[in-house]
Amino acid sequence: MSRLRFYSLTFSLSFALTLFASTVLAQQESPAGWLARIFDPSTLGVQQYPGATLNRKLSVDAIHLEHGGSKQISISLTEPDELGRASAFFQKQFGVPPQVTGENTQYLTYTYDFTSGDKGPGKLKGLKVIIQRSPYVDNKGQIVMEYSPPPK
Repeated sequence: MSRLRFYSLTFSLSFALTLFASTVLAQQESPAGWLARIFDPSTLGVQQYPGATLNRKLSVDAIHLEHGGSKQISISLTEPDELGRASAFFQKQFGVPPQVTGENTQYLTYTYDFTSGDKGPGKLKGLKVIIQRSPYVDNKGQIVMEYSPPPK
């Protein structure tokens, strides 16, 4: 193989790898993009449980794990003994009871899932609310809200 051909092939391969890497990096989201995808429940006319505080770190971590897409997520923390009251608060807003799992265990979970079917008000389509003991923060409960906007 001639030297010119070798250098030409090397240049072509390095150019292709550079182009591929720049394309992959351009498709990745930035931390600013993750922050922008923290779900604001007021956009759907939903009030957050008054005893809960938004945890931006957990919310951004959950959004990052989604690897792109348009799903918006918020994770709020509350006291572990507030889970039942938080569920009742949302049940009053949504007008439907939650799906309850883990009764009589430390993993009691209340789920309001409006991602499929016609359960609940139409404005909530694409919303899922999970109220449970936090698996990430000791001695805390958490309220996870996930919203997948309808395709445009």
